Amino acid sequence: MKCPGSVRLIQSLHLPETDEPDYRREGTAAHEAIAHCLRNDLDAWEVVDKVFYDTPVSVEMADAIQSYLDTVRPLQTPMAQVFIEYRISSPDHVLFYGTVDHATIADSLLTVSDFKYGQGVIVEVERNPQIMYYAYGMLQNFPDVRRVVMRIVQPRGFHPDGPVRRWECPAEDIAEWAMRELIPAMERTALDDTLDVGSHCRFCPAKLVCPMLRAIFKASALANPKTIPQLDDGSIARDYPLLQAAKLYIKAAEEETLRRLMAGQMVDNGVVKLVNKKADRVWKPEAAELFKSRFGPKAMTEPELKTPAQMERIDDAAKKMVHEYAYTPQSGYTVAPVSDKRPGVTIQSVTEVFQKALDSPTTQE
Repeated sequence: MKCPGSVRLIQSLHLPETDEPDYRREGTAAHEAIAHCLRNDLDAWEVVDKVFYDTPVSVEMADAIQSYLDTVRPLQTPMAQVFIEYRISSPDHVLFYGTVDHATIADSLLTVSDFKYGQGVIVEVERNPQIMYYAYGMLQNFPDVRRVVMRIVQPRGFHPDGPVRRWECPAEDIAEWAMRELIPAMERTALDDTLDVGSHCRFCPAKLVCPMLRAIFKASALANPKTIPQLDDGSIARDYPLLQAAKLYIKAAEEETLRRLMAGQMVDNGVVKLVNKKADRVWKPEAAELFKSRFGPKAMTEPELKTPAQMERIDDAAKKMVHEYAYTPQSGYTVAPVSDKRPGVTIQSVTEVFQKALDSPTTQE
C-alpha cells in the first residue's frame, strides 16, 4: 500500500517476505506457542523451554505469550465461534492471503486480536491497515457481522495506552476502507512500479537492491554536511523523512556485510575484515568468594530497587504502587513525524522569553 513498486521488485528477485530472520523467527515461534497453548488449554509457563519454529520459549517470551492468552481467552465465550491461526484468502486476488492470530464471532460482533512480539516498532491499532486487512478477510466469510473490535497486543513495547490497544468500528467501515484503499492499492501493484521510501522499508527484503534507497544512500554519502545549516526550513522538513530510509539501508548493508564475512566470503577484499567485538572484562566463577573473603563489604555493591516495569510483574498490589510512585521524567527532545500521537512541543526563543518578561505588568511596575 505504501510502495506499489516493491511488490513487483520482490517478485522479480524471488526474495522472501522479510529480510529480518531473527525478528521473524522469534515472532513466529511466539505465535506457534500461543496457538499451541490455546488449542491445548495451557498457560505460558507450561511451554517454557519447549521448542517452536526451532526456537526455545524463554521466560521473557512466556511472559509476553501469557499477556496475549489473558487478553483473548475471555473472548472465547460458549456462544462464540473461535478461530486460531485462521487462514484468509480471496478468489478475487491471488495476492490476498494471510493468517489471523485469533478471532471470535458472537452474534453479529467480530473480534480480531493481533499479537506483536516485537518491541522496537510500536504498533497503533486505530485504522491500522494490517488488522483492518485481517478483519476484511474474516468478513468475506461472515457477511452477517455488523461490528468489529480490533486489538493489538504488544507486551514488550511501551505505549502510553498500555500493551493492549482496542479499536471498534462498524463492519461497513472496514468494507468501505477496502473498496476505497485496499483493493485499489492491490490492483495498482500490477501496473505501478513507483517506489516510495519510509518506515515501511524496515521489513522490505529488497532494501539493498531498491533503486530509490540506493540513490538516497549515495546522495547522503556524497553530500557536504557543511551545507545543511544553509538549507531553509522547508528543505530540512522535506529531507527529514528520507533520513530514516537511509538509516534502514545502512543497517541492512552492515548486516549483509557481516553475514558474508561470517560465511567466509569477501576474503582479502582490502576494505573490511572480521574481528572480535569489544567486550568488558567479566569475573571467573571463583572470583566472588575470593574477593568477598579478602575485601569484605568493600567488594560488594548495595542492592537497588527494581525498575518500575520489573516491579509491576510481582503482583497487582505492586502494580498499583508503581502507578502511584513512578513517573516518567523529561529526558529531552527528539524529532517525530506529525502522525506521532505524542503532543508537539514548541520551544520559545530567548528573545521571546525576554520580551514576555518585559511586557509583563510586574516588570512595568
